[in-house]
Amino acid sequence: WKWHAGDNAEWAKADFDDAVWESIDPTKDIFDLPKKPKAGEIGWLRIQLSFDSTVFQHELALIIQQSGASDYYLNGKLIHSFGKISSNLSEIEAFDPLWKPVSFQINKEKNQVLAIRFVLQPNIRYTKIFETANPIANVQILKVESAVNIFTDIRALTERFTMTQLGAWVMLFMINLVFFISNRSNKMRLYFTVYALIWLIGVVVQLNYYILDNNVANKFYVGNLSFIFYIFAEIFLMMAMYEVLGRKRDWVFWLIVGYVIPSILLDAFVYGFGWQMGGPMLEIFVHLNITRIAIIAIINKKRNALFIAVGGVASLLFFILFLRMGTFYNNYFLLALTNLRSAYYFLFTFSIPIAANIYLGLEFAFMNKTLKQKLDENEKLAEEKQHILANQNETLEKKVEERTAELNKSLTELKATQNQLVQKEKLASLGELTAGIAHEIQNPLNFVNNFSELSVELIEELSPLTPRGGIEEELFSDITQNLQKINHHGKRASNIVKGMLEHSRNSTGERVLTDINQLADEYLRLSYHGMRAKDKNFNCDFKTDFDENLPKINVIPQDIGRVLLNLINNAFYAVSTPQPPDRGLYSPKVTVSTNSLPIFGEGRGGVEIRVKDNGNGIPKENLEKIFQPFFTTKPTNEGTGLGLSLSYDIITKGHGGTLEVESVEGEGSTFTIKLKA
Repeated sequence: WKWHAGDNAEWAKADFDDAVWESIDPTKDIFDLPKKPKAGEIGWLRIQLSFDSTVFQHELALIIQQSGASDYYLNGKLIHSFGKISSNLSEIEAFDPLWKPVSFQINKEKNQVLAIRFVLQPNIRYTKIFETANPIANVQILKVESAVNIFTDIRALTERFTMTQLGAWVMLFMINLVFFISNRSNKMRLYFTVYALIWLIGVVVQLNYYILDNNVANKFYVGNLSFIFYIFAEIFLMMAMYEVLGRKRDWVFWLIVGYVIPSILLDAFVYGFGWQMGGPMLEIFVHLNITRIAIIAIINKKRNALFIAVGGVASLLFFILFLRMGTFYNNYFLLALTNLRSAYYFLFTFSIPIAANIYLGLEFAFMNKTLKQKLDENEKLAEEKQHILANQNETLEKKVEERTAELNKSLTELKATQNQLVQKEKLASLGELTAGIAHEIQNPLNFVNNFSELSVELIEELSPLTPRGGIEEELFSDITQNLQKINHHGKRASNIVKGMLEHSRNSTGERVLTDINQLADEYLRLSYHGMRAKDKNFNCDFKTDFDENLPKINVIPQDIGRVLLNLINNAFYAVSTPQPPDRGLYSPKVTVSTNSLPIFGEGRGGVEIRVKDNGNGIPKENLEKIFQPFFTTKPTNEGTGLGLSLSYDIITKGHGGTLEVESVEGEGSTFTIKLKA
């Protein structure tokens, strides 16, 4: 090949003498040439071709890889143009045909000249990511059939390699996503899901780099973007493996994470070996670290950790084989990719995920086996307990009478306690009402008391002026007595108001960390035994459904207990009332349940308490009024209408929560309390 800078149409002709031109190897990388062509400077390449006579029997084609824009001439005749050559630097567009065949006709002369008009696009960056080469022109002349076969083989191999990866990554992503959705507290599945998703995106971007984008200016950005995805995917793989092996993130982990930025900078800004020291080196560090922590886990006798270690070693071995095979090829872009080499890369990327899933599968099988053993042991224990219970039945019967006597005594005490609680509930129900109206009543009472005393004093002053024994004296005496009675009863009313105010201040308002499950269970049983003490014929099935992981929350226990007692009493009352005949065989039931709320109130979590009964339900027209003061659906003398109103204020105003009711006539009602954690 001969090279000369400048632009002259005569240089395309076969009879032009290029003896004084500089010799050059345009298949070398532009950065490896002794003198790199200047960007934007048009130049020409020429080569003398000698054809055997047998070649004329075949149609020929060029397959080309290049880094700029070009016009190809054979004996002065334009064969094909790639990209756009222009004297205006901003209009130059570099184009890489990526081995796409270009057929051409040759005359039957033995000696011919192939000339290439070439220019590098200014202001673009080049990269060698994914073993890319950036030659001025790498040209091969083949039979059309051979050229088409090479192109289709490269395209098929690349698509097969990419699509196989895409399918595998989609499967890995979906499997881990399903596991994560089923258990969102499992960080390991979250990390695997993100890892698979990011790598999947990187493969899609890499596909665009390989075969979908011939614009040379885009190669740098698409290649680096793809490697950025791979780098961050490897970090999430390492995070997932730390979770799998139950290890805390140590200094080695953070050292590798710290290498992310240098890795990205090496990929982008150090041409040639920079991309190898960047992305691939980080991948090696990650896989070495995973192998390291797996070996530590084996030393610590962690079950099945050997599979992770084998996966880590296998991934490194396959990566070495992948790199070594690259030295046996010309390293011209995709020509270095073969079926075997693709398999090595595929096994490198999937060895650790496959090993991790084998590990998780074995762990799951072990847990199932252990659970089955525990269940078998529980069944045996149940049989033994049944046998012991049968033997102790006679002893228990003897103790029943003693326990019955103690129970009767306890019921008596419970009845007294229930009466006290009922009284306290009534006082609590009146508390907020009296606090609101007490000041309004106090002012008129003060006027009544003050003016009655003043009137008595006035009459006493008038008494000496009235005739003795007359009707005026008798009237003054009666008025004085009346005023004294008014004053007496006014002071009595004032004392009542003061007592009501004292009642409204009974709650200390001190919040403490409280176990809601324990509180609900205590008041459920207290309410039930209270109902039984009040009505010996009362019978109801009650149960609890508590969240064992329910967090403790800061509340005023006395106030929340008052609310729970009111709601549970109402539920027992609802199931104790006569049911319509159309309900058939009726079994009264009250359920108290609790649940954790992931998000409730200002983005924080909370707890939910439900009190459910299967009574007659609440009519629709009463639902909107159920929390209003003095509104009650109970018969006269059985309800004050203040219990639910007070409960609503305690929950909403006192604790910033919510109290809601759902009811279906003939099916029952459910009261739901939600409190912030």
